Amino acid sequence: MKQLSWIVIGCVALGSQAGTQAAQAQSGDPAARQPDVTFNRLDTNKDGFLSRKEAEADKDVMRLFDKADTNKDGKLSEDELVKARARDDREKAAQYASDSAITARVKAALLAEKGIPSTAITVETYKGVVQLSGFVDGAGQVSHAASVAARVGGVKSVKNGLSIK
Repeated sequence: MKQLSWIVIGCVALGSQAGTQAAQAQSGDPAARQPDVTFNRLDTNKDGFLSRKEAEADKDVMRLFDKADTNKDGKLSEDELVKARARDDREKAAQYASDSAITARVKAALLAEKGIPSTAITVETYKGVVQLSGFVDGAGQVSHAASVAARVGGVKSVKNGLSIK
């Protein structure tokens, strides 16, 4: 029983320490944050910054370079790179959520429309462009489905890949 108590106390202490470390990491405490492995690998001269030439070794870092260089000094600090990646991830997540919502609205509009076999139509969205695919009974259904999709809010364009059975 005593051994079990000591195990419980040890687990509680470890959990408390992990919680404190997680809180420090979320608060932005530089001492708590782990170094960025990619940054350290690319910083070949170990000056704590990435030049454009060093960044060229990683296409993703290079893609973010201009946006990440917030102070426009022509080099990236580790903090600038970490913030740029986080911003890029948030933008990708927002785009994905937006595309998912558009897909759901187009599917709902097709379901509500008479004369369209909506269950036979697949809808995919990427950056507001809706792709329709599947098989329908006639040319009228092909054009009708495309016009229904085009009227949905957020749809930038429709690529109609529907085929006639």
